[in-house]
Amino acid sequence: MKITFETPKEIVTVKEAKGTFSEITVDYITDSSWRKEVKAFTRELGILTLWENEEYDTIGQWTDTDAITRISELLNG
Repeated sequence: MKITFETPKEIVTVKEAKGTFSEITVDYITDSSWRKEVKAFTRELGILTLWENEEYDTIGQWTDTDAITRISELLNG
């Protein structure tokens, strides 16, 4: 049996994984000016995009403190 949608639907196909952490470890951060993105590579959460596109232009020369603040913002909603 096939079910056809009139318009394509975005469907989550991977179950949500939850964890409780008191800290996360950032192994390294990449800054790509040509892609306009800064990404943090963490052991516990994988890759987090800190800034991209216009946000990348706005942040300019970021510091480790800026990155820590941004990660906290992303994880706290």
